[in-house]
Formats: sequence, C-alpha cells, structure tokens
Amino acid sequence: MEEWVAIRELAKRRVSLSEIARQTGHDRKTIRQVLQGKWPRPHGNKGKRKQGKLEPFREYLLQRIDEGCLNGSVLLEEITKQGYTGKSSILSHFLTPIRRERVRKAEATARFETLPGKQAQVDWASFGKVFDPREKRWKKLYGFVFTLGYSRACYLEFTTSCDLEHFLECHLQAFAALGIPETILYDNLKTAILGRTVDGTPILPPRFSEFGLFYGFSPRFCQPYRARTKGKVERAVGYVRENFWVRVAHEVAAATLDLVGLNERAKAWAEGVANQRIHGTHGEVVAKRLADELPLLGKLAGQPRFDTDYHSIRRVGRDGRLSYRGALYQVGLAEALSEVEVSESLAGKLTLRAKDGRVLVAELAGSMSPIFSPLDQPLGPADEAGDGLGNGESTGGATLLRLLRRASPEVETRDLSVYEEVACASLG
Repeated sequence: MEEWVAIRELAKRRVSLSEIARQTGHDRKTIRQVLQGKWPRPHGNKGKRKQGKLEPFREYLLQRIDEGCLNGSVLLEEITKQGYTGKSSILSHFLTPIRRERVRKAEATARFETLPGKQAQVDWASFGKVFDPREKRWKKLYGFVFTLGYSRACYLEFTTSCDLEHFLECHLQAFAALGIPETILYDNLKTAILGRTVDGTPILPPRFSEFGLFYGFSPRFCQPYRARTKGKVERAVGYVRENFWVRVAHEVAAATLDLVGLNERAKAWAEGVANQRIHGTHGEVVAKRLADELPLLGKLAGQPRFDTDYHSIRRVGRDGRLSYRGALYQVGLAEALSEVEVSESLAGKLTLRAKDGRVLVAELAGSMSPIFSPLDQPLGPADEAGDGLGNGESTGGATLLRLLRRASPEVETRDLSVYEEVACASLG
C-alpha cells in the first residue's frame, strides 16, 4: 500500500515514468499498471517483494550516477568488489531507463521567441519530381521555405535545383515578398556552408558571404546534429506538406501542373492561407504580426540586384567558335584564341563578355538567329525580311557576317587549262 501511494504521489508531481521506475525499482510497465488501476492489487506473497541481487547496492549505484558515472563496466567492477554476485544484464536493466531519461533531458530544447525583424529561418525540402514540358523529362523537385521568426510569415518557392544560384535567387524573392531580417538561421546545408574550422567557425562560400554583406544580414548556422534549433522553419516545412502539398501532389504526379504553375499556386497559398491563419504558438493572425514586423525589416526595393547568374570561362578557337553546354557559338575572328566569360541567367538567357568587359555578339553555329546581343534590341527591317542575321546594321548578325567575309582571303578564279599546263610542266 505504501509503494502504491508513493508511486501515485510521484505521478501527481509530474515525475516521468522512467524516474519513478528508477526511484522505486519497478519496471515501467508495472508503474503504468499502478497508475491505471484505482486500487492496489493483492500480491501473491502477501506484499513481500523478493529482494534481488542488486538491491543491496541500489543506494550506492544511485549515488555514483548522481556523481556522473553511468559506465556499466565501471559500476559492475565496483559493486563486484563489494560482494555483488549477479550478472551484468541485471545491472544493464537497471541502468537503461536512467540513461534514456538523461538523453531525453539533454535533447530537450527550450522554445524561444525572437523580436520583430531580428531573425528568419531557411530550409530546403524534397518533394519528389516534376515534369518539365520544355525538356520532356522529369526533374527532382525542391521546396525553399523562408519563415520569419516573430510573425511566422512564410515564403514558399519550388525549384528543380538546390545549387547556390537558385538558393540566392530564392532569397531575393523572399526578401521582395517579406523583407530582410538581421540574421538568417540555417541548418548545415551544403549550399550555404563549406565546413567548419577547428574552433567550429563556419566556412561560407565566398559568393554567399558576399551576398549576406550586400543585403546586410548575418548568416547563422545550427550546431551539427542540432537541426531542431531552427524548429520554426522545420514546423513550417511540415505545414507545407500537410496543408499545401496535399492539394497539388496529384496534379504534379499526373504531369498536369508544371513548375511555373506550381509556384503560382504556392504564392497564392502563402498569401491567402498560410499567412492568414491563427498561429498555434503565438495565438495571433500571422498577417497581423507581419504588419507589426514589416517596419523593422530591410527593404529590397531600391537596392541594386545581386548577380545570381551562372558564370563560366570558355576559350575561343581559331575559327572564332566556342563550346557551351554541348553547343557551338560563333563570335568574331578578332576574339580567336582568347578567353571569354559566359553568363547564363536562371531563365536561360546567355550573355558573352570579352576580358575588357565588352558584350559580344554571337550566333549559334549553323543557325541564322543571334544568341548574344549587347543591346537586346528587336530585329531590324532587314532581319525581318530575311536579309540579315542580327539586331541591326551596327550590332547585328549581318554586320558580323560581313566582318567574317572581309577577314576571309580572296580566292582568284582561274580556267582549268591553267592547272593542266602546270601539271604537264611538272611531268616534263
């Protein structure tokens, strides 16, 4: 009766099952049965509990555990010297619930709230595959989730790549939609962190570090294996799966919803559903708290745009051609044997620059359409009529073609009899 009352009293004080089992020496199942019953059950041996081999050493073991010793081998060696004759499995059974409770307490993370404009959290999530109608193939699909720490307002965008260029572009779209916080918290994702120094300092890709300085926010990273530190965005990812993805997954799987349409739906959902709900943590409408937070967030409008294009160096051949992504492009012969920089936007627009920064005109080899244009002007009248190859008299492909013709050597036309005379003279 005394043990039954003691167990229920500990439970009323919200002591865990594992801790009650440790203090009373009973199994967790026994503790659960006691808590579920209304009256103590009669014991077969009239309430007398058989004393186990480990019982005389229980107080000593609890004392050693409080001192920080949880090593089974060490404890077994110590109590064996004191006269313990049981097996190590008995000791292991005694230590297991205590170790689990220690681990649970160590992993418990205190929830903390951030002030308005102070922090956002970012994460990638995988969402299977999406069909690309232009390339006629399926591609991996990723979701970029950006969540403000104070209001819990979120921005959602889907991409078919999680490389640095897409990562930065998604940040720009999130900044435009919500604003720029003072710090952004990340997991140890490979896109944003190359590794850590001996003292644990994160090593950032130079371009990402420059991006943070450019827009005035500080990247912060969770400690390794502590991803739950960014619990706000982790929960936001789960909310996206539970509330948005279930609405569109069947359309994506049936290839009736492409990436463009998916992002349009995601934007409408974030503005009309996610940011209009009453959040379960702070108990307020997300949009209302976002209105309070907006004045304290940085603004993207009016700032220069950070370059998120792909950049690569290509060498021009003797014939004025260069290769990029499996295709040949023709430039002027004046650029032969030189190195040029090719920039490709995420939308696929190409720009070719010489070492001195000049934007070069180039054509896809075998094509009559200009690929690179320094002025991005519409076709001139001659081009529309089919007489030209470029963007006008001064910078278009027609000018390039004339330059190529001037650079080629003049070949004199002779009668075949001239070659016959030369052949006969050489034979004679």
